[in-house]
Amino acid sequence: MGNVLDIYTAGDEDVRMTLDRNQVEWIRTCELLQRWLPLPPARVFDVGGGPGRQARHLLDCGYDVTLYDLVPKHVDQARARGVPAFVGDALKLPEDDLTADSVLLLGPLYHLSEATSRALALAEAVRLLRPGGVAVVAALSRWGRVLVRAAADHLGDRAWHEHTMATMRDGRVHGGNAWDDAAYLHDTRELETELHDAGLRQVQVVGVEGPVGAWARRDPALNAHVLEIARATEIAMAEASIHLLARGTKP
Repeated sequence: MGNVLDIYTAGDEDVRMTLDRNQVEWIRTCELLQRWLPLPPARVFDVGGGPGRQARHLLDCGYDVTLYDLVPKHVDQARARGVPAFVGDALKLPEDDLTADSVLLLGPLYHLSEATSRALALAEAVRLLRPGGVAVVAALSRWGRVLVRAAADHLGDRAWHEHTMATMRDGRVHGGNAWDDAAYLHDTRELETELHDAGLRQVQVVGVEGPVGAWARRDPALNAHVLEIARATEIAMAEASIHLLARGTKP
């Protein structure tokens, strides 16, 4: 995970979600959490919660939130927002069993390329949940990557075409930058199966930005229209989204 630490320490995740080009992702994620989370003051562990923007939003909504992140820089930024935050690994957290009403994994699965590691992270989330508790898990969509390339007008570029075909085969982003090298892209059914195998039930996987989210990233003037399309197609075209969000309940 050293390269992941380096990438996020050098980058500025705190600014990313404030940019107009990412507002569809932010708004849709907030909408889905509002739909799926138990009512406040439920206890929420935000695992891999980054600089704490989502945790701060949930605190302001009345939730009891604790954030864990692998990156010390993120923990410091979250604490500056007034979020209870600690350095922690999604694969092993310093919390007792059955202590959470909800566990959020809104980033860790992006960088767990091995199925065994993803299973460990999901098992850890299930361990923390009380019966009836809700896990919400984010993933990068393998098929949404095709539309990202289309929006960038790369379809006629042979090298990009070969890159995209390779990515679709195994979910690894071949020949990209350092972030790409550390990323894993899910198939929709694969993500659903992983949540089921972890013991979660009532599993649902939806698309976050929808099939034209990549175009809004290039032209934020399209955000309102893209949001409408994303809401209308969240299940029927889930795999066409850049990000997937999945919900599962502990029996």
